[in-house]
Amino acid sequence: MARILIVAEKPAQAREYAAALNVNKKGQGYLENDQYIITWCVGHLLELEKPEAYMDLDRVGRRWSLQRLPVLPGIGDFRHQVKAGTSKQYQVLQKLLQANEVSTVICGTDADREGQLLFQEVWDKVGCNKPLLRLWISSLTKEAIREGMSNLLDASDVRGLASASYGRAYADWDFGMNLTEGFTALFGSFDTLRKKPNVISIGRVQTPTLALIVKREWEIEQFVPEEYFDVVALFAGEQGEYSGHWFDPESENKRLTDRQKAEHIVNKTLGQIGNVAKTNRKKFSEPPPLLFDLTGLTVAASKKHGYSAEKVLELAQSLYEKKAITYPRTDCVYLSKDMIPKLKNHLMALQHEPYLEYVDEASGYGVPTGKRIINTITAHHAIIPTTEKIDPRKLSDPERHIYDLIARRFLAVWFPPAEFEQTEIITVTTGEYFQTKGKTLLSPGWKKVYDSEEKNDEKDEVQSLPQLAQGDNVLTKEVRCEEKSTKPPKRYTQGDLLKAMEAAGKQIEDDLLRQQMKGKGIGTVATRPAIIENLIQRGYISQEQKTLRPTDKGTQLISLIQDRLKEASLLISPEMTGQMEYHLAQVEKGKLALASYMREVEEAVVRIINELRSYERKHGKTPLALAPIKSDKRKKSTEKKSKQVSVKDKRKVREKDVGRGKVTSQGEKQQISTGTQNEVRPDIEKAGQKERKHSDTKNIEIHNEKNNVDRDNQAKDSLGMCPSCGSEIIEGHKGYGCSNWKSGCRFVVWKTPICGKVLTRTQIKSLLKKGKTPLIKGFVSQSGKPFTASLIWSDAANGKLKFDFGNN
Repeated sequence: MARILIVAEKPAQAREYAAALNVNKKGQGYLENDQYIITWCVGHLLELEKPEAYMDLDRVGRRWSLQRLPVLPGIGDFRHQVKAGTSKQYQVLQKLLQANEVSTVICGTDADREGQLLFQEVWDKVGCNKPLLRLWISSLTKEAIREGMSNLLDASDVRGLASASYGRAYADWDFGMNLTEGFTALFGSFDTLRKKPNVISIGRVQTPTLALIVKREWEIEQFVPEEYFDVVALFAGEQGEYSGHWFDPESENKRLTDRQKAEHIVNKTLGQIGNVAKTNRKKFSEPPPLLFDLTGLTVAASKKHGYSAEKVLELAQSLYEKKAITYPRTDCVYLSKDMIPKLKNHLMALQHEPYLEYVDEASGYGVPTGKRIINTITAHHAIIPTTEKIDPRKLSDPERHIYDLIARRFLAVWFPPAEFEQTEIITVTTGEYFQTKGKTLLSPGWKKVYDSEEKNDEKDEVQSLPQLAQGDNVLTKEVRCEEKSTKPPKRYTQGDLLKAMEAAGKQIEDDLLRQQMKGKGIGTVATRPAIIENLIQRGYISQEQKTLRPTDKGTQLISLIQDRLKEASLLISPEMTGQMEYHLAQVEKGKLALASYMREVEEAVVRIINELRSYERKHGKTPLALAPIKSDKRKKSTEKKSKQVSVKDKRKVREKDVGRGKVTSQGEKQQISTGTQNEVRPDIEKAGQKERKHSDTKNIEIHNEKNNVDRDNQAKDSLGMCPSCGSEIIEGHKGYGCSNWKSGCRFVVWKTPICGKVLTRTQIKSLLKKGKTPLIKGFVSQSGKPFTASLIWSDAANGKLKFDFGNN
């Protein structure tokens, strides 16, 4: 008897299919009844083979080098291998796909690009040619599964999705494998602290994301605060008191930057009679917020609960598998028209505490059908609660937090807009103008769904104003001058970064405008959380409380690409990366051939590899900074101590000569590598779920010359005066040396990492001018303890340095 084979993404998903289709007999790696066989993958069963599979290793060698690159298999030449630990389940799928009793196959993996890929890889490797259908659903409720089984898609309907999924995997392999090897061979080194190579990981999505964080940090560092003054007056009239802020009605510049003028206004107006020159009241409404896509959900969860993007995705996926919410990996904030008849059932599923009172009121307003709710959708609609009643007590606290955000956002769209009255008052006293703004909530509408903390989270200045009329006289009771200064841009939180990635680096706060930018961002809604996590794990960025900061390693990489590698600059261009993502979307829609997309990728990789070769010929190998040492969370009792070097340790360090590589902490010696030849085998860490790089162990030859500085200058400009002979100091690729070297001056300060830090041009300039660098954070002792210090001359004529802790 012919049966239908359904392939799920995970065992849990397969069990939901089985429950909906009354399949209850267990087999080895599958479930079955007379009509269906349901099996599953376990994520990706296959992975792309490593570059060595395409190389003649006897000819090119096993060491990582630019001479082995590029490796660019054709679309039909990429090879897959079974991932370690998955061969048993792969054999189950292979056997079932080839079984004579199976007449039709249904792909039931997650309905997105990655879900399509993990099925497609197996389907194509097995070479199955049976009739193929696609199950496309947005929740795992029995109702949704049965409805999906009644409306199966033909394989041709997702052919573009399959091509795009391969395109994403191949492009990430081409960029990641080639450029990680190329950059590591040229800019990597051996990390003596961790006793492993310092790998310079490059990714199609990862690297432009890092660039966003680094460039924001540069904006903060270069920001020059502007002082200004806010003159605030307190007015008293018959109806009550209110405050106002001075402004110049004839100037577009709203800031008062002249201190004397500000003080003059204070003295001029204090105690004087003023007049209400203008009152303006207008009512306005604020519609409910848009429903959640994954980015919006992550931003809200990050702001309220401090969850990382990766954590939010993990919790949302868990809620999806528990049938509590619809499919979470969506970039859409709308619902489709065909959902209108079902929305009441979704609402009724919330008939339990703490939502009971809101459900009863919401149902009285009728089903929401406005364009902010019902509109054109992408592959999946917005995230909403399913029609299943969920007992919140059976959820973990973090799951309950995410579910509550989704439930309240869904409830909110059933309610009418919030109604406000906004008041503006212009008061004139002794010829000076003061503006007052106030906002009064007339009807809460959708805001009653949220707690008081959220209700009061208003960005606008709000004060309760007395009933004033134009022409009223008031007394200028108090006047004060508040000294203020402009603030630098804020560092990204994970939520902010997700929005920036979505908008290809553009600052877009308006939710509706943000929807119009979809499809041209960095990465996809499903890949972005893993990318952020990868950057942290690879030592390119660190998270301090809620904000993200680049490490020296991350900053040096982006600076190198921006300043010296013109062809590689596409790697740090959000617009360029967003354009590539857009082209991939065109492949998915069938508007662009996969071959054309891959040709664009391959040409970019070849240009960058050629540029790296040219750099190597001119400058040789230039190691970047190491990633910072992470504190051991298991040693909570010593965590506080690990944040600083003790006073006793500082005394020991102070006595040592940095130039001879004898930096100590608690008596331990650390040799500073100044140019020995090392052969190392870096273990390439696995990338996150979506950039799909592969673990590998390679040989890299890192060669630094100890006794000679390459005088091919990286920058011709003088950094200062040579302490030995008085000539100019210039930058070479391995150190900062004297321009008079041909006449015998041997002065040089090497770029070899000192306790994990490589001296920058700015720090060298300070050394040459003042004999001391600014305080440098992030030094790491041999025992792994971070500390802060300046560097001063120990023997200036010979470029020898030592630590100076001063009073820090």
